[in-house]
Amino acid sequence: MASSSSSEPKNEILRLAGADFLPLNQKLRPLIMKDDPPKKKETAPPSKSYELQRLRAIQILNTPDHAALQELITNLETSRVNKRIYMFCKSNYPNSLSLKLSHLFLNSSNNPAIKSTCAQLLHFLLDSPDFWDSTSHVIRTELKIAILEILKQDNPKMFCMKMWKMASQIFTCIIDEEQGEWHDMLSFFCESLNSGTIYIQDSALMFFLELPTCLHEELSQYVQHLRLNFWDKFNSSKGERKVHALAALVNLVLHMSSDYYSQFRDLLMPMVKAVSGFLDSDVTEDNARTSLMKLAELSGAEPRFFDSHLNEVFDEMVKIGFNDELEEQTRYLSVEMMYAFDDIAIKRVKRSILGRLFHVLMQMISLVSDKTCYYLLGETFMQRISLVRGEKLHMPIILKIIPEDMASSDWRKRYTAVTIIGAISKGCAKALSDNLAEVMKVLTKSLNDSSPDVIFAAIKTVKAMSVELPPHTLDQQANLLITWLLLALSYGNKPVKQAAAASAIRSLCENCSSSIVEPRLESIVSRLLELLQSEHDEVQAESLNTLTSFAISSKDFFRNCYDLIITSLKKHLAGATSKSLRDKSVECIWTVGMAVAKDIFTKDATEVVALLLSVRWYLGEDDHSLKVNLLRAWEQLLICLGSHFHPYVKDLMPDLLHSARLRWNSTRDRVILTEKLKACKLLLCLTKQFKGELFPWINQVSEILLSLVKFHDGDIRKIAFSVMPKLLLSAKLSIDGPSNSHLHKLVLRFVKSLLEALDEEIDGKVCAKIVKSLTKCIEIAGGFLSKKKIQQTANVIERVLKATSRKHFSQEEDVTDLEKKIIEKVVYYIHILTEIYEESSKTLVDKILECIRAMMRNDATAKEKEIALLTFNEISLKCKEAANRF
Repeated sequence: MASSSSSEPKNEILRLAGADFLPLNQKLRPLIMKDDPPKKKETAPPSKSYELQRLRAIQILNTPDHAALQELITNLETSRVNKRIYMFCKSNYPNSLSLKLSHLFLNSSNNPAIKSTCAQLLHFLLDSPDFWDSTSHVIRTELKIAILEILKQDNPKMFCMKMWKMASQIFTCIIDEEQGEWHDMLSFFCESLNSGTIYIQDSALMFFLELPTCLHEELSQYVQHLRLNFWDKFNSSKGERKVHALAALVNLVLHMSSDYYSQFRDLLMPMVKAVSGFLDSDVTEDNARTSLMKLAELSGAEPRFFDSHLNEVFDEMVKIGFNDELEEQTRYLSVEMMYAFDDIAIKRVKRSILGRLFHVLMQMISLVSDKTCYYLLGETFMQRISLVRGEKLHMPIILKIIPEDMASSDWRKRYTAVTIIGAISKGCAKALSDNLAEVMKVLTKSLNDSSPDVIFAAIKTVKAMSVELPPHTLDQQANLLITWLLLALSYGNKPVKQAAAASAIRSLCENCSSSIVEPRLESIVSRLLELLQSEHDEVQAESLNTLTSFAISSKDFFRNCYDLIITSLKKHLAGATSKSLRDKSVECIWTVGMAVAKDIFTKDATEVVALLLSVRWYLGEDDHSLKVNLLRAWEQLLICLGSHFHPYVKDLMPDLLHSARLRWNSTRDRVILTEKLKACKLLLCLTKQFKGELFPWINQVSEILLSLVKFHDGDIRKIAFSVMPKLLLSAKLSIDGPSNSHLHKLVLRFVKSLLEALDEEIDGKVCAKIVKSLTKCIEIAGGFLSKKKIQQTANVIERVLKATSRKHFSQEEDVTDLEKKIIEKVVYYIHILTEIYEESSKTLVDKILECIRAMMRNDATAKEKEIALLTFNEISLKCKEAANRF
């Protein structure tokens, strides 16, 4: 019973102190200067109860002695009145309460219970963001004095460490916010590392476990002092103290500039040896694991710190990785620590150490059957080392290990052996080619292994090797590999392996000579078509991917087997159950259509188009990836069918216009931009192909294009400019004659929009495209422009010439090919205007000639003069009458 009653006050104090406050690990807010007025509610006048509590709180906090406060907190667990008063003080007078509690703590040397209660309440109070939001400079100064005095006292350990942690948190907050009121506390923390009782020294050490990020300059004056103290801590017999010292040193190195590395490097090996020491003694491995994680943090962030002891560090870590008496987590944390180093460091490690590391990684790969990811780390690290060290690895030893493991009765060792080949194939391709006979023995044996996991590993290795080995080397064994992969496709109850085999076949055939692939293609395609009937999505997906690849590379074969293939693909597209499979089906079916061309594909075009149109009913607004693939399909079918595509335009156009109108405001939504670009490109293709037949949609397409002439994406702007002349031509062909008012309205809107875009354009290539489109629009439309509009074009064209000469489009001193192209487009525009408008165009010509004269002044730059001369030469060739007026 005594134990129960004694724990209740502590729990009650903790509950009261922590009420309405953030957890201890919540970062403190910065200090701000405010007074400490009571926080009254503004919505209603204070009640009688409120006034009584306020008066009692003032009495407790303003009395010179501490008896009232001591009585208040002593009876918190038994008196509801005391609880309400304390909560009132905490909510309304937190600054005064904090000072009063700190002073009570200092004046209660003979009452440990009161000191403990004060420590708990003060800790929760100061750890509150609400407290710091109402703290004045005076309060901060008083608190600093009080907390320093508390820390200097010889207090019991149970709440001393709590007060140290509180001071450390407050100090960190203030330093991070660059408020320097408590900077002298840093010297106190540093001095306390080797003064006072052991638990005070340990408390001071805890401060360095979470150093503020901006302390490197302040810490520089304590470097030597800290180095000596950390050295002492590493020589301690207490494991936890070593762990904290290691973590503190890592944090210190991370916060100091590389100029100070030399002063701490002599601590590196004691730090690493400390980890090994944990494993040689009776101390649990928890300390070693904690230390290894901190070392991994340091090796990843500051690998140069290890430069002078790199091989020794790797050697120690490999020893840990080899130690079978340790827990796996400990052993492989040492591997993670080595993996954290950058490639530059790994290049410098001795080959003999890496050879031993390879054995550790092989052990990790063999853990494939465990419920951990250690085998993935082993495979990834092995692949990375082979890429970094390449042919400098000791390949004879590796190639000796592999056959030995393949002879093992343990399937995990056989799995490891074949996995190694795949892991090193990219970095050691030449060595594998030179020893291809031995490698192939391993692969063929693995593909016929009794273990499905070994077969799966062999399939992945075949795929990896097919990408890396030279074709002439691969051709020697391709027939055999294809035979085994076809057998692998038969694992009906192993969908993952079937999918991997289909992917490997694709990769192998893409990198072999066509003479190797073509004789086997019929059997491969037949098997892939069977796999389309699989109930597993991943198998269907890889089959479609492989069929698509073959359609691109083996067009003649697909012409011969077209009927069988297209029948299967149409059936699959109609029954596809997921967005991903529909996406891949769409890509495969248009690829096959492009492979066989119009003369064969036409008979199925109507059914295929109907299937593609039906896909849209499954699409949501955010299915942009599949919409992009559909747009790509329509574009390729248009190219394939040509004029025969026209019957499908009517059904396609609503979705096409919707995609072209998409709003895009974020760089994160690249797929939306891609859909919009594809839609605009398809509109351009349609206007090229069908000209006047596109007239029913001219108004809608025009509205879209006019909104895109100033679009941020240059490719879309170029398409918008390019489509405009074609739309005018469509209007002219549809309703030809002098009464074509529709054409008149379109040309006025297009010219206005193009001039505005030209006036703001900063991309030289787009500028040339605008001038070209402007010229074509006027050439197609004829004499619709007024003198005022021609004058506007003169102003814009003049600005284009000036921008070209003043390095707006190129910073080079000499005239570039792009700038010459712009000049050619400008002069051709002038030429067309003079031909169509004759007298009305003289104002334009005179303005351009005046611009040329201005660019040939004595004070003009060399580039301006060159631009002027090139422009006049072009005018002389294309506008001779205008040149005579110069």
